[in-house]
Amino acid sequence: MTIDINPRSGGTTGNRPLPQFARVLQAQSIGFMNYRALLVRLEKRLEHNYMYLVSYTLSGSNGNVNNSGGTQSVVTDSAHINYDEGPNNSDRLHTLVASGSFLLPANITLGGVFSYRSTMPFSALAGIDINGDGNVTDYVPGTNRNVFNRGNDADMLALVNAWRGVNGLGPINPAFSTNEFYSLDLRGSKAITLNAGRRVELIAQVFNVLNRKNLVAAWTTNALSPAFGTSVSASNMRQAEIAVRFTY
Repeated sequence: MTIDINPRSGGTTGNRPLPQFARVLQAQSIGFMNYRALLVRLEKRLEHNYMYLVSYTLSGSNGNVNNSGGTQSVVTDSAHINYDEGPNNSDRLHTLVASGSFLLPANITLGGVFSYRSTMPFSALAGIDINGDGNVTDYVPGTNRNVFNRGNDADMLALVNAWRGVNGLGPINPAFSTNEFYSLDLRGSKAITLNAGRRVELIAQVFNVLNRKNLVAAWTTNALSPAFGTSVSASNMRQAEIAVRFTY
């Protein structure tokens, strides 16, 4: 991770240890990510013309790497590197997947997949440059990374509203968006044998049968915004497709 080894003391007006320099960035091996999980699976293999698989994962993921890509992360506050410690951006506590397939007469196959994933966390950003590093990435005072949607939203919201008050804004009481994911996908197909190993398969599929609005991890994280804690981006609603596959 990249860290400023010449940070200001006391915020934007503080002095730097080496006043003849501005920011002095150094790459250090201080990033970490931990993942723990328990997986339970129940499986019935194909017999008597049907099969199914149900799997559940209880997991936890934390660290201090504040990006989801493969590039180097930048420490949010070089004077307080612990502020970046918290749940990872992709942390989901519960994941459940159930699938099944049924072989019916006339070479008709019906199948489906149901998926559930619990919500990811998000952070509360101050909306201004508190530590004077030139980046508006600081967390609301008293909070760390990804503290919302983790069971203590009321306490964290109190810190957000206190920060809003310091900046001359009124309190908010939003209904925080969650990106819990529910999806049911169904598939039906019919195989028609032609000759000499040639076969035509007619396929119909419907995705997100329940037509649920599954929000994505795109929250408004600026605590000074009236839209704080909300997300206006979502995955696709119900979709359907038909296809023909020829095998020879």
